[in-house]
Amino acid sequence: MKKLATLAVLATGALVLPAQARPPHPAHPNKCAVHKVGFHARGTLVSQSLTQTQGAATATKRDDRYSGSITVNVTKANHGAPTGNQTYNVTDVKVKFHVPDRTGDGKRTLADVRPNDRVRLQGKITHLARRCDHTGFTPTVTVKKIDFNKPRS
Repeated sequence: MKKLATLAVLATGALVLPAQARPPHPAHPNKCAVHKVGFHARGTLVSQSLTQTQGAATATKRDDRYSGSITVNVTKANHGAPTGNQTYNVTDVKVKFHVPDRTGDGKRTLADVRPNDRVRLQGKITHLARRCDHTGFTPTVTVKKIDFNKPRS
């Protein structure tokens, strides 16, 4: 009788344990998808050929947008953004001028920007997770905002 009771308890335990096991973890299909992450970069201006594309007819600077290309010697960047001399082709970006009025017209404009001025860039860069296959993947950088500052003395 004791053997029969022991066998019954063991059989019941053998049936209950597999029912309580956790199901396998589902795979995440978007883990290796390309994501956009924000980045900040700063450096010194090498050259620029920006032109104002929006907001010239209004008195406010809030709606001003610039397009063209800008070459910056990037000294510091986050999220894997490239450093060194980088050329960015930009379209309709916001630009802020914190440079002195070098033309003497009473306004801070693109004409006041000179090489060796400090530049801060903000935008998005495409990113792929570390565990994913990186063959053939090149990050794409999109600049949304540029700040020009006077050089350090």
